[in-house]
Amino acid sequence: MLAKARIQEEALNLPVRERIELVVELWDSLTPGEIPVPEWQRDLLRDRLAELEHLPPEERSAPWEEVRRQVFTHKA
Repeated sequence: MLAKARIQEEALNLPVRERIELVVELWDSLTPGEIPVPEWQRDLLRDRLAELEHLPPEERSAPWEEVRRQVFTHKA
């Protein structure tokens, strides 16, 4: 545990950009099987996939430009 505490202390002293790079590198080091997925997330994904199955193929996806427009013009 001491090693983790020391690593964490040093990491928190890095500049923001280096901390972000470190997070990305750590995340990328994980394999899908190492990342736990809670059952509620699995249920949500199953529900969303089931909803998609009832849509005609042309309604299951949207062109990237349309998605981009919706994402970047969305008001919270």
